[in-house]
Amino acid sequence: MRIYLNLLCVASILLFGTAGAGAKIKATTPNTELVEAEGMGPIINGDIASAKQTSLSDALKNSLGLVIGVYVSQEALTSKAALIEDNITSQSEGYIEKYEVISESKDDSFYKTKIRAVVRKEDLSAKLKALELEPKKLGNPVVKFEITETIDGNPSPQNYAANELKNSFVSQGFVVSDSSTADILITGTAESKFNTDKGLGGLTSYRGIVSLKALKGSSQDVITAAESTAGGVDVTKEAASKNAIVNGAKKISKDLPATVLTFLKEHGVVQLSISKVENINVLNDFTRAVRALIEVRDCWVRNYSGDTALIDLDLKKGNSTETAKRLEQMTSFKVIINKTGAYDIVAELVTETGAADEKNK
Repeated sequence: MRIYLNLLCVASILLFGTAGAGAKIKATTPNTELVEAEGMGPIINGDIASAKQTSLSDALKNSLGLVIGVYVSQEALTSKAALIEDNITSQSEGYIEKYEVISESKDDSFYKTKIRAVVRKEDLSAKLKALELEPKKLGNPVVKFEITETIDGNPSPQNYAANELKNSFVSQGFVVSDSSTADILITGTAESKFNTDKGLGGLTSYRGIVSLKALKGSSQDVITAAESTAGGVDVTKEAASKNAIVNGAKKISKDLPATVLTFLKEHGVVQLSISKVENINVLNDFTRAVRALIEVRDCWVRNYSGDTALIDLDLKKGNSTETAKRLEQMTSFKVIINKTGAYDIVAELVTETGAADEKNK
């Protein structure tokens, strides 16, 4: 199986080369796998040396692909290609224990290299499981940004911090929107203040402070908080002040998307808003029925006012959409789903009278 990813860096090739051609190797532990793979490199302008390095790089990459294919379906391989490239293939030295070159040949305008490699399959398996921590696995949460940005106490002409963070979240697979409703709200401040223009050879220095909180949109529960300080230096005040904010946002953006994902994975709580709950006895019976659902680890009432209850569902499997379907299939209660989000469900109970009315319509 071939995974079409970018070529590995030459440094990795040199590192792997220490195994030496012609050496007899074998899988050393049950956690490793011995595979054979072939790679190809184009011969450009008669440069055989570069083609040889490229073909070896391709062979090493393909040896990983053979093992990756054991753990991931073809469909997943296609959808995860960029993630695999960034997180696995570009760091092959962590997954290939050693290798030997079996054969090399020149075929028209290509150089071919065949290798036998020992791949750390358990390390690959663990990494691939970590890559499943994608936003789409958690219901494609929509992220919104509300960050107040100022420069020297005045409103910033553009949303520098928000734009930098948006790009980071989008690159991690999140859906970013400016709509009024969102599953995740990133709120806070970003300020840039003049520092000095003395002794900088005509440049100006600014100091930026970015302070943010990530909240669950439905409940406003705090997911995480982050703050960073960074400097910005440039020829003009405008550019230096912008750089200070952007640099501060960049520092936060390195970890914030992953932190949010980890929290959501470990705290799979969906909030159910259920209306037309006649009384507390009905609510108690309903929560007991919900706890019996296979997707639900536990549930508890956050609030009950009028005829509407807010119930937190701690999910042990699935997501809000799958849970909503299960609620509609309940036999002990008739539930109508009005809306589902990544982390919230809006529904209503139908009493026997209401069910009869619906049937007679």
